[in-house]
Amino acid sequence: MSEPAPAIPPQFIIAGYGLPGRFVAELLEFRNIPYCVIETNEDVALRCSNAGTPIIFGDVRDEQTLRRAGITGAKFLVISIPDEQATFEAVAIAKRLNSSIRIVIRTSYTSAGLHAQQLGADDVVVAEQVVAREFFRVVESRLPK
Repeated sequence: MSEPAPAIPPQFIIAGYGLPGRFVAELLEFRNIPYCVIETNEDVALRCSNAGTPIIFGDVRDEQTLRRAGITGAKFLVISIPDEQATFEAVAIAKRLNSSIRIVIRTSYTSAGLHAQQLGADDVVVAEQVVAREFFRVVESRLPK
């Protein structure tokens, strides 16, 4: 499955169309901001493409896939995949192709987030920190007043 580059150059590229990627895409749709999704699951990419989602099948670590998605002119890359090693590789490749792109990633642990920032990630969503904040909120709400 080989798709052409997006008709409208995207401001955002979203790697991964699981729940985090879909939430970002919904926000961009609401704001009428052009984006392109990169998805490694060919069935998901085909189904979503047929439904009108600007999505291409490929791996965010592949330079040609990033180019097809519009990396050279994009302003943001959101890497929402759960594979930290792939994320690290993608950050380095994306920064080489577009040194001014702002990269937002997800990691499971703070240490991985720090490593990704050393590679060039600008913003990191760390799962263990999100879970910690939610535990705090839930437990605090249950404490006697």
